[in-house]
Amino acid sequence: MWIANGEKYALVGLEVKLEGPPPPERIAPNLWALATTTFEVPPDWREWLGSIRAAQVAGSNLFLVSKQASTTPDILDDENQALQKHVWHFYVGLLLSAMFSPSHQPVLLTGARRNDVIDIRQQKDLDLPVPQVFRPYPAIVAADIVSAAQLSLKLDAMLPTTVPGGLWRFFRTLHIYVETRAIGQLLDRIHQYCRCIDGLILPAIGKTKQQFKSRSELFIGPGHHDLMGALYDVRSHVEHLHENQYLETFDREIRLDLLKKEAIVEYIARTALARIVGQDALWPHFGNTAALEKFWALSPDERRRVWGNPIDPMTPLADFDPKYLHDGHLGKA
Repeated sequence: MWIANGEKYALVGLEVKLEGPPPPERIAPNLWALATTTFEVPPDWREWLGSIRAAQVAGSNLFLVSKQASTTPDILDDENQALQKHVWHFYVGLLLSAMFSPSHQPVLLTGARRNDVIDIRQQKDLDLPVPQVFRPYPAIVAADIVSAAQLSLKLDAMLPTTVPGGLWRFFRTLHIYVETRAIGQLLDRIHQYCRCIDGLILPAIGKTKQQFKSRSELFIGPGHHDLMGALYDVRSHVEHLHENQYLETFDREIRLDLLKKEAIVEYIARTALARIVGQDALWPHFGNTAALEKFWALSPDERRRVWGNPIDPMTPLADFDPKYLHDGHLGKA
């Protein structure tokens, strides 16, 4: 059994597309990824959850787990809270490592095993990450789960880290990214992913579009000013309720372009956030407003030395093929 008598656990259960060999079950000292097991919902919780939701939970094929031996398995206490924090960070790490869309809402459960019975003491449905239209069900592979565990450990370490001014701005930006993965409207996702980039570049009032283009060079290299300017225009139009420019009249090419823009801006935001989480040396530079002001006051060469190599923002379009997208996919009634 994946949990022994007297152990407490917290888990996130997902039904996702998995490819390749499974990951190692124990990835870190307090993290497990289980892809070859099942979870039997206790009878009393089947009634509480309802038959459909209980069947969905039981049908999960990937469990992100944190567990520990406990002297108080009958009590829901701070041990359960700590385990839930660890497994939540594991899940956030997976969001930063892979684009995926489960078949139904992920679930977060915590409880213990007593007398050979695994019980549930608390249950929470998580927001459902939405798929990209042209890549509806991308697979999760073992490397994604290993990366997620590594990022989880870094997130655990970030919380107690003492950085002058704190890490509030970075965590606010990360929170926006996580929430945006579950937003249904394409234009709203573009808007919010652009805000994630804003959160990292700290554009000055009156220079927001200019610096959105220039400062993003750090993440994606030079030569993309037109792209970033076009992304910022979408952000601005959504901010000021001018979506009619894209939606009032159906135009296939405009809708396809929006799909590509979303994939690009999501990839920029995700890879930048993942790099910051994964590299301790970056935490003091991106934690808060004062730190960002100092970072962006450095010379371009010094910023590049601190940040590292840029990514190619066109990477997520490698499998973009409009011939497989009919107008209904693009929102035409």
